[in-house]
Amino acid sequence: MTTKSVVEEVQQLLQKRGFQVDRQVRFDWLTNRAPTEVDVPLPSQLKYRLVTLHARLGGDWSALTVKRRQHLRVDLQIDGTTLIEIDEKHHFSSRRLTSLDFYDGIDHGLDLSQYHGLCSQYQDSADKYLRGREAVDFPFPGGLTAQRAYFDTTKDMLAAAHGYRLIRLPAPDGELTGAAKLALRVLV
Repeated sequence: MTTKSVVEEVQQLLQKRGFQVDRQVRFDWLTNRAPTEVDVPLPSQLKYRLVTLHARLGGDWSALTVKRRQHLRVDLQIDGTTLIEIDEKHHFSSRRLTSLDFYDGIDHGLDLSQYHGLCSQYQDSADKYLRGREAVDFPFPGGLTAQRAYFDTTKDMLAAAHGYRLIRLPAPDGELTGAAKLALRVLV
């Protein structure tokens, strides 16, 4: 099953339960650029964490601040208050594992122990997925993998900072894991 079909499956299940579900939602506060006070107010601790994470992942912060602004999208939004991201295998890279160290003391909805386990299990194949690809702000082979980890962390932390609950449903093999199915059942 593809990620698109997993998203459709989750969307249909939620709609059958009476939820208002929107797909590929954008927010002014969620972009591919460096979060700044000009774009949206941020707690200083959160901004510091994101700057530090970007550097730890090998990023070029100056490139992040000047690149063309594009909105990042969230897979699903439910009833205007809850966001859902479906995470396929490439979300469980060694770079994502590094990013998990930055969650202590920050409000987020991520099950850290589950994600540590999934990253440990899938990091070798996840790291190979985009191994030769660079990103503007991560200008090295494998930079797109680092960028993915940075954007996932940004979504997790900024969603909570803006009053949204973000739920990540792991689907590393193209289908929701047992834990993801359980989380979805609890939600509905």
